Amino acid sequence: MAHLVSELLELLSSIRFYEVKQEVRLVVGVKEEVKNLTRKLQSVKLEVADAERRWRHAQDQSAKEWLDDFEEICYGLDDVLDEWVTAILKSETESEYENPSKSKRKLKIHSSRFTCGQVSLRDGIASKIKKLNEKANGFFGRKKPDFEKSIQYSATAVDETSVCGREKEKDRIMKLLLGESTDQGGRSSDVISIVGIAGVGKTYLAELVYEEKSIKEEFNFKIWVSVSQSFAKIIAEKSDFQSVPNRFSSSDRVGLNDLLEETALAVFGKKFLLVLDDVQEIDSFMWDKYLKCYFEFGLPGSKVLITTRSDMVPVSMSNHTSLFPLHGITEDDCRSLFSHCAWFGNSSTESEGMVSIHNKIISGCKGLPFLVKALVSLLQVKISTEERQHVLDSKAWDQYKDKPGYPPLLLCYDDLPSKMRRCFTYCAVFSKDCKKLEQEYWINLWMAQGYLRATQIKEEELVGKDYFENLIARSFFQNAIKDGNGSTAACKVHDLVHEFAQFLTENDCVNVEVSSHGVIGMVSSWDKVRHLKIEFSERNASFPVSFASLKNLRSLLVDYCKSDYPIVIGNQDDLLSRLTCLRALKLSHISSEEISDKIGKLIHLRYLDLSDNQHLKYLPEEIGELYNLQTLNLSGCCELQRLPYGLCRLINLRHLNNYHTDKLTFMPRGIERLTSLKSLYKFVVNCSYHSRELSSTLGDLQNLNYLRKYLEISGLGNSTDMISEARKAQLKKKKQLVTLKLSFVECRALIHDQDEEIIQALEPPPSLEHLEIEHYGGIKMKIPNWMMQLAKLSKICISKCRNCNNLPPLGKLPFLEYLEISDMRSVHKVGDEFLGIETNHKENEDKKKAFPKLKELRFSHMYAWDEWDALIALEEEVMPCLLRLYIGFCDKLEALPAQLLQMTTLEELAVDHCGSLGGQYHWNVGVDWHHISHIPIIYFDGKRFSKQKHKSESVEKKPF
Repeated sequence: MAHLVSELLELLSSIRFYEVKQEVRLVVGVKEEVKNLTRKLQSVKLEVADAERRWRHAQDQSAKEWLDDFEEICYGLDDVLDEWVTAILKSETESEYENPSKSKRKLKIHSSRFTCGQVSLRDGIASKIKKLNEKANGFFGRKKPDFEKSIQYSATAVDETSVCGREKEKDRIMKLLLGESTDQGGRSSDVISIVGIAGVGKTYLAELVYEEKSIKEEFNFKIWVSVSQSFAKIIAEKSDFQSVPNRFSSSDRVGLNDLLEETALAVFGKKFLLVLDDVQEIDSFMWDKYLKCYFEFGLPGSKVLITTRSDMVPVSMSNHTSLFPLHGITEDDCRSLFSHCAWFGNSSTESEGMVSIHNKIISGCKGLPFLVKALVSLLQVKISTEERQHVLDSKAWDQYKDKPGYPPLLLCYDDLPSKMRRCFTYCAVFSKDCKKLEQEYWINLWMAQGYLRATQIKEEELVGKDYFENLIARSFFQNAIKDGNGSTAACKVHDLVHEFAQFLTENDCVNVEVSSHGVIGMVSSWDKVRHLKIEFSERNASFPVSFASLKNLRSLLVDYCKSDYPIVIGNQDDLLSRLTCLRALKLSHISSEEISDKIGKLIHLRYLDLSDNQHLKYLPEEIGELYNLQTLNLSGCCELQRLPYGLCRLINLRHLNNYHTDKLTFMPRGIERLTSLKSLYKFVVNCSYHSRELSSTLGDLQNLNYLRKYLEISGLGNSTDMISEARKAQLKKKKQLVTLKLSFVECRALIHDQDEEIIQALEPPPSLEHLEIEHYGGIKMKIPNWMMQLAKLSKICISKCRNCNNLPPLGKLPFLEYLEISDMRSVHKVGDEFLGIETNHKENEDKKKAFPKLKELRFSHMYAWDEWDALIALEEEVMPCLLRLYIGFCDKLEALPAQLLQMTTLEELAVDHCGSLGGQYHWNVGVDWHHISHIPIIYFDGKRFSKQKHKSESVEKKPF
């Protein structure tokens, strides 16, 4: 709440600034109202912080009621002020906007046309401010509760460390899984259930065992399934699934029954280990129908390992189930863990008094390792004995005796800056089974709610990233998942932390499930809900009509639980007309072909997610009324054909995510005005059947210099002036661009040799790491001059260039590590030109290397390719670092270069559906098998053959 007061003061200041700048005056008397509100907010900032602390630590009901009333005033004021700022922004934008869809003449809409509307709006704003001030006068006239003063602490990040005190438990679980006798003796169990309270370390213990070398050697197939309530998903990075069945992706959450049924065949003939993490319930029907199939299909000795809070779960499963109760670690182990985290295993030099305080604080963790690490983050800085004594004396330890784990978390929460607190508690809107929080998605939602403020040196996204990393360091978020560059991409939230966030937010952040029987989940006060996530779990579930009456909602996130069934939202008009306070709206997987034009009434909206709406074809022009919109997510809208003209008015738009929009062929002219854009996945150049005056051109990219990460440019090569337009785009100035995809128009009557010049003109920045080219129309392909200067360019993919009869001399590229060539249907021969080495070249040895850093080479769907030669005759070093070679769907190719096959660096070779080539080299029977028998791992048509085992592993796996 304290952060909201600061934001309101900033808004009030901006109103006064805009008054002077625009010479727009509030009606008589209201200027004084604004000043009065400012003074009141400034006077109450400290009291708000104290009231929040008293409610958290002492459950003081008077403090809670005071905060609820004050919150209602603040949110109302926030809406009114945001409405006024938006009106000013709209006036500024529309004075310059040209609507090409209504007239071919370029008529500017002057602000004078809106004079009457502005007066009416101004009067409406003034009236709302007066009413709010009257309400505030009544509130501030009440007697204030006697709040305590807050105590401030500071903390720094701690490194993730091993949990102490679990060695014996780990050994016992290992023995159970490996079939060895335990202290109890008797037959080894098929199912082992680790049972314990939240935070005790069940999942961590299972992970320790799962990653053990002896377990990997014992079980040739392992699957990790994250389960919560009625949902489950395969954790692909932990499992031996390299390709999950088609119905599921690694991010899907599906019914556990469906998942087990779909994947049971994958364990056929294998000794498997199946881990079911965080199981809420398993009935006898599930055991009989699904889990038993695993043991029937798998080899003897296969095991299921379960983590659960309920000791009833293992009882319902099998007569051969081992119950493994997991209790908290001892106080000695807690102290060892504390020491390891706080001083990195070194001896402490602190006084006896300080050590005594630490020991008493540690005893409050009740043996939960997770909480010990959280407290270390609070006490990491060497503050005074008095300050740490304050931590020990906090009322939280006694207030929450019935909630183990809450006192340490509450103390750590108090230490967070007010804005970071709100970022953390927002996670309560997500369901407990949401096991992975994507950083980018998270930050965009924070930004939409106004939780992030740019500084002089950092934009909102970077501030959000700092918050995200800080929450990980303080153990509120955990298990950070890194991307390919080592940056944090996602994290997880511990169940206990999620419950704590729900406790703090109470009715503010709510997650409910909707089935065919209605809403599942209890909410004590719906009118106080401000952030709501709805998940649909059944095919016949419909959107509850009553939710349209939740007029205070600031977040509405609608999603699915099963991927097969779109969500039906009956009356979009009514829903969007009434929820006018929304800052974030997600409507994914809905059945509609269109979005209601009432979307334009959501003037406060900052985040709009329409992703994965596979029936959506059009967006209304009223999208252009969302002047505050920062994020528009259209990814996965595979039927979407065009973007509205009004898109060009969204001058605050920062992220336009439109990947996997294959039918998108039109983007309006004026995109160049969106200079705040940082994410634009796909830019569509105008197609020939659209008017040139209405649609985008390559030159529209000129001013979008903040674009970063990924950019696809489609529709290249469809006009005669595209070379000059390509130069205007000035891609070289997009200094944060990492991946660039150049897609030419596929169906063109003539062969376009100008495509080579277009590529030359689209010179990317030095930051480029990955380049893709498809549908290139020329007969010959050359390397553009700029390509040799890109020191970070390590990956190239060239595909569907069906006129091209040669491969460019990519062997010249000094930094290339990955190369994929596919669907080049006119290429018959691969020879010297591909290597980029001239046979009469007599320069130094370095220049004689072809593909000096290439690690992976892939050819596929090269249907005319029948000859690959010239490697044998050359003395130059060719591909000295090659590790993996894939050849797929190349029917006419009869032999591979012996020089490549004899390389000692080659670790994996895959030959997939290549006719005679597969027979020639096939395992142990092909005439040329001896040429490749030394390669450690070989795939033929998806089946893996391992040199180590000297036999076929009947495991269907995707190569590399």
